Amino acid sequence: MKRILALLLAALMLVPVFASCDQDTPDTPDVPVSSDQPSDTQPPEDPGLVLDKTDFGGTKLRIIGMNEEYAAGYYEVMDIWAEAESSDPFEASVYQRIQDCETKYNFGIEYTGSKNSCGDVAETVSGGLDQYDILLGTWLGSWEISLGGNLLDMKEIPTIDLTHEWWDQNANTQLNVGNRMFYTSGDMSTIDDRCTRALYFNKTLAAANDLESPYELVRANKWTLEKFAQMCRDVARDVDGGGEVDSEDIVGFFYENGQFNFFMTGVGEHYFTLDENGMPVYSFLQDSESVTKMETVANMLIEDGLTINIQKFTDFGGFSNRFTYARSLFAAGKHLFTVGGALVIAEFADMEDEFGILPMPKWNSDQNRYYHIMDPGASLVSIPNTKVDATDVGYMAEYFAYEGRETVSPTFKDKMLKRRYAQDKDSGDMLDIIYANKCFDMGFVANWGDMLGMGNSSIDAGRVPKSSSYTRASKRLPALIQVDYDKIIAVGKDVTE
Repeated sequence: MKRILALLLAALMLVPVFASCDQDTPDTPDVPVSSDQPSDTQPPEDPGLVLDKTDFGGTKLRIIGMNEEYAAGYYEVMDIWAEAESSDPFEASVYQRIQDCETKYNFGIEYTGSKNSCGDVAETVSGGLDQYDILLGTWLGSWEISLGGNLLDMKEIPTIDLTHEWWDQNANTQLNVGNRMFYTSGDMSTIDDRCTRALYFNKTLAAANDLESPYELVRANKWTLEKFAQMCRDVARDVDGGGEVDSEDIVGFFYENGQFNFFMTGVGEHYFTLDENGMPVYSFLQDSESVTKMETVANMLIEDGLTINIQKFTDFGGFSNRFTYARSLFAAGKHLFTVGGALVIAEFADMEDEFGILPMPKWNSDQNRYYHIMDPGASLVSIPNTKVDATDVGYMAEYFAYEGRETVSPTFKDKMLKRRYAQDKDSGDMLDIIYANKCFDMGFVANWGDMLGMGNSSIDAGRVPKSSSYTRASKRLPALIQVDYDKIIAVGKDVTE
């Protein structure tokens, strides 16, 4: 079967490399225009992605994804299906993509929403049923069912080229366990963008305290953890005079359980990376600077008056949970910073104060890039192991993702975030930085040895984690990793042969 015509332009296949979040995608060199080309000649129109197969005969690409019943709807996949044209730009782009697929290649979309899409796929695979072509399941769930052979290795499907720009190259590098790709991220859905963790800040509160512009600090490569902590101190105020930080006070930052790990990722530390064979390797606290980073982040989070852990909230102010209550306090001007994905941004859209979006702070200006951890609840793209020949599914998945990049993703980023919610061009520029620097640390889903839980437990107890505790616990990791690695190597080898 022929490959996609556009694949002939790619000289390299996806090459396994060290899968640290430090891995950058090489820049594409500029290609000079031939000097003998007439100046008034217009370049030919880009035809976009052209498939070898031109007509799929009305076949439906059957996609299953997370619905509003999972996690109060925060992780709902909302950009696969639209019944009709809409005046809403985002919904209109979703419908347009479906129409483009039908018009250009004569295939449609059949979408199923589920509160447990990974579990549903595992059940159909075990039952020998060919019910779904594409799975949009949580990263955590996709990892778990991949160990049981429920997903196809996307690198073995000849009509999918993961080097294309509509597939996330950070994901392709960092999720390549055993040099196999059972799930990845990209423009098939914007749910990965909605689940990328970044910072929100209250611009009105920052201006009232004469703080430096965080935007300008980012542009000057000076947006560091030290700057972040100092700003938190500058706004902290004991409003009610109670002597103990509570919901009435103004604090620099409120955080949830687990965000110690987000900051550690932000300052360039990674729990697990991949070696040249795709073997996960424990990478946390490997030198004295890493220990210093850990102690600095921990001390910042437990510093009196600077931050507040929302676990302290027992009265939710009329809200159903402490998370939405804490975000309501941010919207009310009580907190300077909070961490979240775009999946919560609508809760700030109508706040009286202005807010902005920022990358997670670096450790220092020598750090070569920003890092933003992908939420384990984010839906990634995978293909259920229900077909011997996934050629046509590969074609359609490739084109659907390509059309996502052309229609849905730009609308989500530009019209929804940059213009409607974020309120300023600066935040839009920050989003470009954030989305270009996603980090897929396998420790956040595999969590071998519960290494991620150790720091959170210490922070919750008001203590700085001990590096010696990590060292002791890490001794059992090679055996735990080997078990999962062997499963990944073994599963599904005969599926596409």
